[in-house]
Amino acid sequence: MNRPNIESLSEGSYFEDTTVSQQAAINAGFLILIGFAILRPLSLMGRENLAIGVVEITEIVGVSTSYLLFLPLLIGLKRIKLDLLSLFIMIFILYSIESLFWGSEIRKTSKTILPFIVFFSVRTFITQTKQVKILSIFLVLGFIIPIGFSTYNILLGKSIQMVEIHHEMSRFAGAFTGIHTLAYSMLFFSFLYCILHHLYQFKSYFNRVVIGFILILSVFCLYKSLTRTTMIGLIIFWLIYLWGTNKKAFFIFIALSALTGIFFSDIIQTIVFKKDYIDINTATSGRVKLFVSNIDLFLESSLIQQLFGRGLGHERVFAFHNDYMSLLISFGVIGLLLYLFLYFILCWDIALCKDKKTKYLFGAVLISTAAMNFGSNAIVFRVEFSQYFWLIMGLFYSMQQLKDDEIGTE
Repeated sequence: MNRPNIESLSEGSYFEDTTVSQQAAINAGFLILIGFAILRPLSLMGRENLAIGVVEITEIVGVSTSYLLFLPLLIGLKRIKLDLLSLFIMIFILYSIESLFWGSEIRKTSKTILPFIVFFSVRTFITQTKQVKILSIFLVLGFIIPIGFSTYNILLGKSIQMVEIHHEMSRFAGAFTGIHTLAYSMLFFSFLYCILHHLYQFKSYFNRVVIGFILILSVFCLYKSLTRTTMIGLIIFWLIYLWGTNKKAFFIFIALSALTGIFFSDIIQTIVFKKDYIDINTATSGRVKLFVSNIDLFLESSLIQQLFGRGLGHERVFAFHNDYMSLLISFGVIGLLLYLFLYFILCWDIALCKDKKTKYLFGAVLISTAAMNFGSNAIVFRVEFSQYFWLIMGLFYSMQQLKDDEIGTE
């Protein structure tokens, strides 16, 4: 893998009307993004969630990154690309802020809207193709230490956070603060691995073997977390990605999955259903009953609450296990539709992408994320993974913009 020279970050083609101060802000913003790429996975490591005031130590890097990026964004405001997605993101942000007047908590509101700063930063501060590659490299490198320590802890039988009552299988947190943090981190490594592979093709045998080995370790760690939502997300992602990029690998994946299902059917059944017989409510950890009770809660709410929601921060009172249900109860029909429209625009723009591999790569990320949101409070309200999701979507738009700029200069 030929790595770009990081000393040349300030070189390249900026728009002619960019001032010196704006160029400096753009370079500074990009360096902050690199810092985020390295430090974010490390910030999620630890045995417990310490706190400084009302902010958990695991959130400090993500929150501080967002605020650090805000100043360069203001300086380079004229370079923010305004399109339909950006417009509706801003509308959703304003709606989230306005929800403070009808019950949202400031902390929860901040955690919901801060990830969008990363999205705008990626689109604004990446001005060259080599910067996409540099950022992708650091995003992958940031996970090496957490994956290594997680594998080490799991193999030694450490970091067991709980043991399932029904099948007595241990669930590991690895080197992370919790089971779900480990699981979603390992899943996002698959996303980042494929982005890096898309950019570099791993032509070097050594790089291909090393990074492939780290990928295998990440999947192993995800499995040991026994988090079914992320397992489903992983399967959906790889099925879509391989179908669009490598049909041979797709059918090999199907064959291996079928063989695994046959030889380990008992283990799979106990993981999925948690009992020796099929019980949908037990298999979904009570999600069916939660879904029904949340629908009843919505229908029993006043018309104003149905339209605008009860505000963010009611998770302690109402359990959701569904990001869309959380949006419905917290932000009402209007807020839910606004967020779903963001997904619709993303889906539309990715579908219009002319490069097949790019389309299937980012489409797989979007679809798997949307599916996981339905089965858990997966991405929308987890600031660390919402940041990663919107960073990846920002990369998609940056890559498309850079390609359009190259075509325009030919």
